[in-house]
Amino acid sequence: MSPGNMNIEGIAVRIFGNYFLQRKAKFSSLSEDLLKARLYTTTDKWLSKAAFYAIIAVSCVVGMYILFRLILSPVLDIGPFGLMDVVFIVSSSLVSFVVTFVAYFSYPKILAWERGSKIDKTLPYAIGYISAMASVGVIPYKIFKKLSEAEETYGEVSNEMKLLVRDVELLGWDFMAALKKLAAVTPSTNMRTMLQGAITTALSGGEMGDYFISAARDYMGERRAIYESLIETLGLFAEVYVIEIVVAPLLLVVVISIMCYLGSATLEVLAVITYLVIPLGTVTFIILIGMVSED
Repeated sequence: MSPGNMNIEGIAVRIFGNYFLQRKAKFSSLSEDLLKARLYTTTDKWLSKAAFYAIIAVSCVVGMYILFRLILSPVLDIGPFGLMDVVFIVSSSLVSFVVTFVAYFSYPKILAWERGSKIDKTLPYAIGYISAMASVGVIPYKIFKKLSEAEETYGEVSNEMKLLVRDVELLGWDFMAALKKLAAVTPSTNMRTMLQGAITTALSGGEMGDYFISAARDYMGERRAIYESLIETLGLFAEVYVIEIVVAPLLLVVVISIMCYLGSATLEVLAVITYLVIPLGTVTFIILIGMVSED
């Protein structure tokens, strides 16, 4: 954390810290979101900074409006400061305060959701790696430690495993206790389900290795079904593209060209189809395909 951020946090905590500390229980969901987003700070400090930045936003809005009045009043002959100015300042200040505070308050939830999405994308392959290691007899903790070292391949999944390794090797936690903690604070529902299944298997006397092999088979089956659905959707998009963006405009171009030759149409219509309709339609399909593929 930079010195500037530390100074801002210190000022914010001195002003608002006690207020939010007394109401910490009301923001339990924020505490969970901070953990899932891996933002290592307390709830009262985060809310204090949110309130501080909200006040700065209000000050900026009021200052800009007053500056606007001072500069443009002589030029535009707006008139003296009146009731409408007060109403505008109060309403805009309230809006800017609420928007800034809510945005800062919601940031951990958004970041946790983003991390959860990244975990879900690579989790099936990570479970495949785990099952491969388990099938040759590697103990579960060693598997998770190896997975934590493969960040370039498994991304956020490896980052989650680093938390487990830290708890075991630096904090001295028992492996099962660390596994339970990771299941509680991970932002990915799929990873939580997988870890809880592993914990239940171990506590019931089963073999984690067999569980991971079975889980890998299930997750890869789900991933295969998703890819099959994606291929079908892309095939539908291809058919629509060919009909609406290739065949239909081509027929229109031919018909309009004949009509232009006969004098019953103008070249402007042909230009719109060629330089506007077809490119925009193509760009729209590219965006749609990108969105579907990303999901």
